[in-house]
Formats: sequence, C-alpha cells, structure tokens
Amino acid sequence: MVPMYLWLLSFLNDVVGEKSDFLAQHGDSYGYGMQNFEAFVHRELGQRLKGDVYLDYAAAGLYTNTQIDAHAEDLKEQLYGNPHSLSSSAQRSSDSVEAAREAVLEFLGVPKTSSEPEYEVVFTRSCTDSLHLIADMFPWTANRSEYKYLLQNHNSVLGIRDVARDTSVEASVVESEKVDDWLDRLATEIDTDDGPLSLFAYPAEENFAGQIFPLRWSQKIASRQGRLKNWRVLMDAAKFTASHPLNLTEAQPDFVTLSFYKLFGYPTGVGALVIRSATASELKKHYWGGGTVSIAGAGRTASDDVKVFKGRIAEKFEDGTVAFLGIAALKHGFTALEKVGGMVAIEKHTSSLASELHHLLLDLKHSNGEQVIAMYSRDRGLDDGRLVQGPVVTFNILETDGTLISHIEVMADAAKAGIHLRAGMHCNPGAASAKLGLPPEAIAQLAEDPTTQGCGFGPAFVTCSATAVRQVFDGSCGAELHTGKPVQQTFGPELWEMPLGSVRVSLGYLSTYEDVQSLVNFIVNKYRK
Repeated sequence: MVPMYLWLLSFLNDVVGEKSDFLAQHGDSYGYGMQNFEAFVHRELGQRLKGDVYLDYAAAGLYTNTQIDAHAEDLKEQLYGNPHSLSSSAQRSSDSVEAAREAVLEFLGVPKTSSEPEYEVVFTRSCTDSLHLIADMFPWTANRSEYKYLLQNHNSVLGIRDVARDTSVEASVVESEKVDDWLDRLATEIDTDDGPLSLFAYPAEENFAGQIFPLRWSQKIASRQGRLKNWRVLMDAAKFTASHPLNLTEAQPDFVTLSFYKLFGYPTGVGALVIRSATASELKKHYWGGGTVSIAGAGRTASDDVKVFKGRIAEKFEDGTVAFLGIAALKHGFTALEKVGGMVAIEKHTSSLASELHHLLLDLKHSNGEQVIAMYSRDRGLDDGRLVQGPVVTFNILETDGTLISHIEVMADAAKAGIHLRAGMHCNPGAASAKLGLPPEAIAQLAEDPTTQGCGFGPAFVTCSATAVRQVFDGSCGAELHTGKPVQQTFGPELWEMPLGSVRVSLGYLSTYEDVQSLVNFIVNKYRK
C-alpha cells in the first residue's frame, strides 16, 4: 500500500501540473492579470466560504468584503431618508438613486447625454417584477396583437403568456432555429397599419445550459422594417449580464430586465426594467401608487376621480418608494466589477474556466471505457464573432451501463461535500425539455401528479414513451439520448425513464481554477467506477 504522504504528494503534483497546463493555454484570460488571484478571492470570500466551493453563480453572485464594508461605512456616515421630500436626507437619497441610474446605463453602454437619454432605468424589486410590469403594461389589442417567446425562456417570461391570453391575445413559442427566417419574413411584408403592437421575448443567455442567443434578433426588430414596425422586443438579460458585456445602443432592445444580486451578490430585492425612451409612451399603466402621480383625487365625485402621471419615465413606472438603501449599495457592486477589469475581462475569465471544466468532465471515463458524464451544454464557440456559450456547464452523471444517476442524489452528495451547485430544470422547461428529451406529454403527466415538487426536489425521472422521446431528439437539440433504467410493458410501447433535470455548474467572476478542480475530484472519487 502506498503511504498516505506519498499519495498526497503525487496528488498535489498532478494538480499543480494540470493548473500549469491550464495557465499555459488560458493565462491571458484567467485571473485578471493579478499576481495571485486566488489570494484576492480568499481575502474577499474566505471568511464566509469556510473551505466550501461555490459553483452556483447563475442563481446568485457573491458579494465581496470590500463591497459590504464600503456600503456599511456609507450607511454609518450618511443619513438617507425617504426621497419624497426636500430635507437633506431625502435629497441625499434622491441623488443616490439618480447616480445609480447613470451607473446602470453606463454599465449597459448607454452614453451620457444632455438631452433625453435613449434609455431610462426603472428600479423594481427583481427581474421577475420587471417582467410582470411589462406583462401588465404592454398595449395588448384583443384578437390582433401577438406574443411570441423563445422556447428557452425562464418561467418568469413564460408567465407573460397568461396575461396576454387573458386579453384575448395569441401566445406562441418559437424555436431558435426559426427566429431569423421569421423576422426576415416580417421585414419584407408591407403593412400600412400602424398597430396593433406585438411582443417578442427572449433571453440574451438561457439559464439551463448557458446558450447565448444573437443580438441581431433585437437589432432586426429595431430596424422597424416592414411589419417589424409593429413589433417590440423584450430581452431578459439577468443571466447574461453577470458575465458578459451588453451594449444597448448596439442591441437596441425595447425592454431589458436585470437583477443586481445576479451581478454582484448584494443587494437582493433590487432589479431594473430598462426601457427605450421612444417606446415608453406606448405602455399603458393601469395600477398607480404614491410616487407615480403628481396629483390625484380621492374619487368623491366624477370631477375628483382623476390622476395625473408624472412626466418622467422612471417616476411614472416606479410605484411607491424605491428601495433607496439597497440602490445606494449598487455603486459599490459596480466598483467591485470594475476592480477586476470590467465585463470584458470577466467574460474572458469565466469563459476560460467553463471551457476547462467542460473538457475535464468529458474526458472522464469509467474503468470499462464508458463516459462518466452526459453533457448538455456546449464548449465555447462563436457566431458573428460573439460567444454562443456562457460560463455554465450542465450535465448528468452516468453509471457504467450508460444509465443516469439521479441529479437530485448528486446535488445532495455535493452539498455534503461542501460544493454549492444546483439540480433540476432550473425554471426553464423549454431548454430543459429540448436537452433532456422530454416530450410535451411528460410535462402534462407531471402537472397532474400531486407529488411533483420541482426545483430539484423531485421526482428525478418521468416515464415516457420511447417513440415520443425519439421525436424530441429528431430536432437539433444537440444532446445525446440518456435515460434511466428502461421500463418494459407486456403490452404496448416501450417506456423509458427520462431525467427530469440536470446538474448545473455556473461560474462567476470570483471563481477559481481550484473550484473547478475540486468539482472534478469530487465526481471522480464519488462516481467513477
């Protein structure tokens, strides 16, 4: 038997050698040019991580010590009051909110201008709250407007379809392979009618497997050619902006949704709806609250039943008092991102780590030569010079016979090992179904099952007709077919147990090579046979 100290020495040498190879390939991208990036991360996070490995940045970013200390000092030294007043504390809050709006626009590549800005920032409680606002305020026209959304949208975007349908508006899904042809066809169709308006929604990056979608879709709609003049585009950028630069003056969406804890961990409870100024007047506001009106009557008589919305876009759409203390923290979050070189540097750093993890996992083999990993995400690639894959590695783990291990079991094992990751469909049923091979009938079956919990809590598998599964995989979902143990019936079609989720590893701007290596070692030691 090899003595423990010799085994440990051999293991450390292997890790050092592997990191040297990684740095030789990605050294210009990894670590922001810092002499000791890992020491920087330990100073900022080590006290809270306590040796754990955090690989769940798609769910929430991590805040740094410097970021929190700066905000705490700010709150201790300055008095912030409700901004709806003329006091010094109110003015300080108002100034802070306005500075935060400018910081958001700068982050999104919108230049400062003395005239009316091209975009305005409306602060909300979350990305989901922003999407809810659009659903409620979009000028749907019964039986004439349309709502189209990409298959790979988050649940919060899918929820808009019920609002549209309640207004007698057709809502339908479109697959990514068909979007360009659909938009090009609309651009060539001449329509003299100036309305009604319709809405197309898609994520800049989907959160199941990290696929990035083209900015050109938004640009085509912004051209307003042909029938596109009657379409507006909603871009869910919550996942994308955590690790990639986004320039709104280039992309030209009408609506963009953000959630700041996805970017830099703190604060929670603050999101943004960024609206193109030229589009804002088309929105129809129904509910109104205190800060949104300049004057309102109590409705004692018909003449008293009035309200006058404030003229500025942000003030008109922000109901109630904004989260001014949370908004005051945003400047420290943006400073944290700039400290490592900004979003271009973050994209390079996270992309290099995701690519390395992708290859390390695919290289894993069982002793019988079979794959350990069923991979659903892609390696880095380019489309029109842009990345097509975010820093997300989504997979399931295979037994030696090629059947899947429960993703819920893997998540539980990882938690015991101090590894923070996520398992399930990740609130993205369209992307998950396409990658995993789930037919519509399987989702309908689960909807009728009272034991279904979702969100990574079960069930881990669903029984599907093999014929229906094969039909899903006839499409270009880009994944291999993997199932649980086959279920046979004496009479009737062959049945398969299909996975109702995956393991998702998402990397962020504070992720290290050691985080990646720790995950790989965990999988090797726990599951490779």
